[in-house]
Amino acid sequence: MTTRGTDLIRKYGKVIGVYEGTAPTLLVTDLDLLRNILIKDSQVFINRRSMEGIGGPFEHALIALKDGEWKNVRSIVSPTFSTAKLKAMYALLNETSDTYSDRLLEYADKQELFNANELNGQYTLGTISSCLFGIETNSLRNENATLIKHLKKLFTVDFKNIFLYIFLISPRFARYLGGKGYSIFPSDAISYVSNIVNDVISRRRQHLERRNDFIQMMIAHEEAVKDEEDMAEQTETKEPQQQQQQQWGTFKKDEITYEKLNQLSYLDMAINETLRMYPPFIRLNRVVSYDYQLDDYHVPKGSFINIPIYSIHHNPEYCRGPEKFIPERFLPDEKAKRLPMTFLPFGDGPRNCIGMRFALLESKLAITKALRVVELQKCEKTEVPLQLGKLNILNAKNGIWVRAVRRSK
Repeated sequence: MTTRGTDLIRKYGKVIGVYEGTAPTLLVTDLDLLRNILIKDSQVFINRRSMEGIGGPFEHALIALKDGEWKNVRSIVSPTFSTAKLKAMYALLNETSDTYSDRLLEYADKQELFNANELNGQYTLGTISSCLFGIETNSLRNENATLIKHLKKLFTVDFKNIFLYIFLISPRFARYLGGKGYSIFPSDAISYVSNIVNDVISRRRQHLERRNDFIQMMIAHEEAVKDEEDMAEQTETKEPQQQQQQQWGTFKKDEITYEKLNQLSYLDMAINETLRMYPPFIRLNRVVSYDYQLDDYHVPKGSFINIPIYSIHHNPEYCRGPEKFIPERFLPDEKAKRLPMTFLPFGDGPRNCIGMRFALLESKLAITKALRVVELQKCEKTEVPLQLGKLNILNAKNGIWVRAVRRSK
């Protein structure tokens, strides 16, 4: 959202009526009302806007499910992101992050400027494919592989696709077209990736291969459920997570274990401040499941609610000097002073981002390994301040260009 949009919210108060395409929407900024929506009365606002008609792999993804179906799937998937399961996937993350730091060293030795957006996108694609879907893409080394090309098609918005505009302007018509087989995703990419994932699942079910990734954990759950039905037994495993504070320098050259990574308190603060300034999504959306009294406002069933995360994060009433990068805002004493609902990079409440811990882990590991071998510097192509795109998914319009300089051993 633009600075003008932020000023508009501060001027006109806690609930604003706006249009998204042709859909009337309530933009809610009052912190008490946000707490009601996301936490206290979350069962009323548990659903997101329908993705029916979007087609492709995301139409039936967790992000698109509703009510009881969402609750059931969420309860199955949530244990996959527990401490124990993240530790199990850590070796896979280690492999991808090693390749990431090697690429940075190559840029440093060639004295070549590079777009960190593109490199980070390749790293994210590699970790998600490896850890979640059991596919080795080698995305950091081979950008032109067939699989990489198809994955990029699925995760890249094509503004030449007329169906995208139909979906945004007229969801009802989009649902009709979706029933006829139209999609915002290229059919060749959907078919290619689906076949590979289905093949992986088939081999795992036949016990022809095994690795510590998301698919393996889901198959283990599937088999466990069958065992429970046969034996009428139920088991649960919990593992507590412990964190201690330790200075970066004490293990600068040691192996970066899962436990050591969680001791880097200043890195946590720097990442959180980055997420405050540049949240992954500029807003959240919710749908009202039944008639609701939102403070002085009667909100009918089916109404759309928007929560402007970017504007809240950049509101000087909640954050002094919001355009300045100050990691110390997330010191324990400072966090204790912060008002609830003013830091929402992954949402809040029962429908917050289920992959939050995985995303933070892959980010922390990549940054830690990178900074051990190179120093990242501004260059003549670095844009200050960054020009941001206008999509709901926040992005740097012209990329983030930097140079890498090899650190002395």
